[in-house]
Amino acid sequence: MGFRFKVTGGKDVEFDETVITAVEFLSDTPDASNARSNDLGAVLKVTGRINFSLGAEVDDSTVELANWSLMASDQADCYREAQVQIINGGQIIRQYKYPNAFVMGYREDLNDDAGVGMFELILKQKKDLTSKIELKGNFEE
Repeated sequence: MGFRFKVTGGKDVEFDETVITAVEFLSDTPDASNARSNDLGAVLKVTGRINFSLGAEVDDSTVELANWSLMASDQADCYREAQVQIINGGQIIRQYKYPNAFVMGYREDLNDDAGVGMFELILKQKKDLTSKIELKGNFEE
């Protein structure tokens, strides 16, 4: 199984199966609710490798993710479209699309023992547009 991740709006970035190592989808309701709540949040957590290019022959797109995480809410491109595809046997088996995602958290773990960096990006769909999230499965060959 592999993962593809793409962000559009602002400076577009794209990662393939060689970079993304894990994806988590979470739908979140308030813990203090005694019934199904309309206060629903949708979180997407994407984890991957930071593949440094010492000669700068390849763009390090994680720099753009880090810069996105630092954007203030008054900047127009702080909301972007994020899409994750889960691939199995060369075929898309699931796809998540968040059309108005913003960064809740971003972390980079860099150390000289592993020789490669790791990043974790936590996205959330803008709450008033949660119904715009697209979750697809059962793709035909």
